[in-house]
Amino acid sequence: MVEAQKLIDRYRLEQRLAAGGMGTVYEATDERLNRRVAVKLLKEELVDDPRFVERFRREARAVAGLSHPNIASVFDFGADDGRDFIVMELIEGRDLAELLRSGPLEPSRAAAIAAQSCDALAHAHAAGIVHRDVKPGNIIVSDNDRVKVTDFGIARAIGETTLTATGSVLGTAHYLAPEQASGESVGPAADQYAMGVVLFEMLTGKVPFSGTSPIGIAMRHVYDEIPAPSSIVPEVPATLDETTARATAKDPSERYPDISAMASALRGGSPTGPLAAGAGVAAAGGAATAPLADPSGTRVMRPHSGWSPRRAGRGALAALVILALLVLGLVAGRLLSAPTESSPQDGRPRDRKQGQAAAKPSPTPSPSDTATPFALPNVVGLDYESADQILSDAGLVPERVDDPEAEGAPEEVVDTNPDPRVEVSPGDSIEVVVAVPGPPEENPGTGNGNGKGKGKKNHNNGDEGGD
Repeated sequence: MVEAQKLIDRYRLEQRLAAGGMGTVYEATDERLNRRVAVKLLKEELVDDPRFVERFRREARAVAGLSHPNIASVFDFGADDGRDFIVMELIEGRDLAELLRSGPLEPSRAAAIAAQSCDALAHAHAAGIVHRDVKPGNIIVSDNDRVKVTDFGIARAIGETTLTATGSVLGTAHYLAPEQASGESVGPAADQYAMGVVLFEMLTGKVPFSGTSPIGIAMRHVYDEIPAPSSIVPEVPATLDETTARATAKDPSERYPDISAMASALRGGSPTGPLAAGAGVAAAGGAATAPLADPSGTRVMRPHSGWSPRRAGRGALAALVILALLVLGLVAGRLLSAPTESSPQDGRPRDRKQGQAAAKPSPTPSPSDTATPFALPNVVGLDYESADQILSDAGLVPERVDDPEAEGAPEEVVDTNPDPRVEVSPGDSIEVVVAVPGPPEENPGTGNGNGKGKGKKNHNNGDEGGD
């Protein structure tokens, strides 16, 4: 980009401020109104990709309809020479990610910043918009701690269907709600979960989960409990432990009824409704806890009771990769030592339309026979490469099955055996049905109408890489 380039003979670009996965932001001057603005310009390499163009335009439409002191305003949007742009309010300050490079914030300051961010998101939710990429890099903090939430690039109207099947898991891995990481329907509760993770990071100076791949990190949000901030920074008050706990409950129904209630709790008010059991975080001693109300009205902390496959499975995730490697070694040894046989009928239901009741058994006895079971992640709609990574990270063994008659884009996962959410164990083999192009002579005159297959571009809009 040449400095001082002018868009539609009005907006003079002067200095690059930031760059994300979808666009580059410049400081600019609106020469018609003689005011300083920020201009977000769609990356040149994305102008021919209709998915990214539509996401970019959706951001402009979404924010243009919002007016709130904690949301960066959109003044104009359009295109110049085929490249879309958005003209926004120029905000003086630093993004929260930069602020946190110096370490955790004082609890009172963290609560104040989080409360303002919740106010912004509450306004968006009231207008029917879910941000879906809440993270420190999208929260600007001025010198007097005035907050502006930015970058609604992957925002979506509540209840709106995705642009593509993979669109359902857009976002940044460190802040993905479990339902978002699993490809389920995403609503306002997902923004609340992400805000809870941001609060955790402000209080501790670190994200709750790390890993070697974005998908591995995202899956930890599905299965692992977030630790209490006070277990890392003892000075964090119990009230903020409780707020973090409730906002990051795995089940969306166990979070605050809306993000305004979270803002009220952050300001010291009483959260609306009782905190359901299961909405806790792991305490310093490792036991998951949830604040519960006793008859006197005093909130107390006590360990969760009862057992569920999902909750137990979270604690075993750290050992899944080791178990998977051991299982693969045992399987390889058995295959090398046993005579070759073909057994197309393994006793497992094969009709995918009827559904499956159980995962295919491991071919040999293994430690997974006694491992804690968990719900099979939903990978339907993802490309096979992403699905394979998710299942492998969960300690499962994907088995690819190509289906030239499936209705789906090339390399798209159209089904699994067993079905998503069926209880499985580490080491289980999972049949992954993948749509592939059929022979041209067998499918005359068919296709997707444009002769193009499904791309494998990263869909994240942040700094982490393909989340």
